[in-house]
Amino acid sequence: MVIMKTDATKLNYETANDWHAEKSMQYGWSSEIDTFLSLLPSKTQKILDVGCGNGRDIQTFLSKGFAVEGLDYTHAAVEGLRKKFPNETFYEADMRKTGLASELYGGIWACASVLNLPKSEVSLALNEFKRLLVPGGILFLSVKEGEGERMVPDRGGERFFSFYKEEELSQIVQESGFKIQKINTAEGVAVPAVRWISVYANKI
Repeated sequence: MVIMKTDATKLNYETANDWHAEKSMQYGWSSEIDTFLSLLPSKTQKILDVGCGNGRDIQTFLSKGFAVEGLDYTHAAVEGLRKKFPNETFYEADMRKTGLASELYGGIWACASVLNLPKSEVSLALNEFKRLLVPGGILFLSVKEGEGERMVPDRGGERFFSFYKEEELSQIVQESGFKIQKINTAEGVAVPAVRWISVYANKI
């Protein structure tokens, strides 16, 4: 059942890639990006944008002078990014098992990406993030506030979402070997009714 849910979500992103790309431009994460960058161990270390979608945040990191690579499991998104940013590196891979070498990145930016995983599999992604980060590296996560997990209908059919409370997410992150530096919940920019939980945590 878990595989069916995540496969349906991936198909949604593939078939409605242009719509998702346009929709994501409505959201702004500038203050979160600034906080994340201020917590990087070194400005010279690379960032991995997990679930990079249309490259909205890739563009921001590059404009600020940071080296960044992108990872997404949607073929259409990755192909589009390789055309949009021909000099940058992008991986078509699953965040739960990327196949990348260990300790490559000073920071991992996972904005609105782990929320498409079942709660039973979030620790797989967090363990992979920990493996990819250098000691002391910084992880950013953002998820939607709420309870439970369910399929949600939209333009491409349905997408699977997991919803969290601060205490619940905090426990999962800490149990995966991270030390939380900051966690907060705030209303979204494009859809104020949606509240987002943001976590900044260092690899221990």
